[in-house]
Amino acid sequence: MLSHQSIQLYYVDTLPSEQRLANVETILTPLSVNLQPQKITSKVTQKWLKSVDDNSVLIDEVGDVFVIAAGMKVSPNWQSLQQRVVKAGKKTELLLKAMQLQASMTVIDATAGFGHDSLILASTGASVTLLEQQPLMFLLLQLEQQKMAQHRNWQKLMSRLTIYHGDAIELLAKLPKVDRVYLDPMFPADSYKSAVNKHMQVLHTVTTPPSIAQAQQLLSAALAQITPQGMVVVKRPKSAPFLADQSPNLSLSNDIVRFDNYLNSI
Repeated sequence: MLSHQSIQLYYVDTLPSEQRLANVETILTPLSVNLQPQKITSKVTQKWLKSVDDNSVLIDEVGDVFVIAAGMKVSPNWQSLQQRVVKAGKKTELLLKAMQLQASMTVIDATAGFGHDSLILASTGASVTLLEQQPLMFLLLQLEQQKMAQHRNWQKLMSRLTIYHGDAIELLAKLPKVDRVYLDPMFPADSYKSAVNKHMQVLHTVTTPPSIAQAQQLLSAALAQITPQGMVVVKRPKSAPFLADQSPNLSLSNDIVRFDNYLNSI
C-alpha cells in the first residue's frame, strides 16, 4: 500500500507556469497526493534553491518542471539524450549489449527514475513500460513524455513508452509477461568509486535503497514476469554485490557499471 505524500510546489507568476500547474494537478489528483502550491515572486537563484526543502517541485516562467534537491533543480531532460537515441540502433552501448533487444520485444523498466535508460531501450524499437513508485518522479516522467510528444521527430518513440505509478512488485504481478525486465534499484551513494551526476544525486534524495528482503522480492517478481526465453537485467555499480546476493547467469561490465543477466529457469 502506497502512503499518501505531500509535495511542495513553487510556481512563477506567468501564464505558462500557471497553465502547467493545472496540468500537474490533473496528473497528481488520482494519486491522492497532497499538493501544496505556492506562487513565488523572487528570482530563482542558487541561494533560493538551497533555501527550499529537498524534493520540492519548481515550475519556471516558461512552464518547465524541475525537482529541487541538494541545492539543484533537475528535470528528466530527454532532449539531452538525442545523440544516444540516434546511436541506439547500432546497439554499441553496454546497456543495449546486455539487454539483447529486438525491435518487436517488450520491456518493463521496473525502476524508471528519470526514464533515461527506458528511452534508450525504446529507441531500439522495443515497447517499454515504465514503473515508478514515487509520485514526484511519476509526475516528471508524465510531463516529459507529454512535452516530447509535441515534437514530430519524437512522437514514434514516445508512443512506445507507457508509464504506470505504483509499487513495482505489485504492478509486475498484474502486467502481461514480457521479453525483458530491467532493474536499476537504488543503492548507497558510496557504492560508486567516481562522482555521480546530478540526476543520480537527486535520485538519492527522492528514493532509498531496497532492503535485502525487498531486493529478493523485486528480483523474484521480475523473474516471474518474463517469458520462457526472457531475461532480467540488473544494473549495478561495478563493485557492488549481486542483487539479493543471487548470482546471475552472465555479467557485462565497464569501469563504472555492471549488468547482471538472469535467465528464466523454467
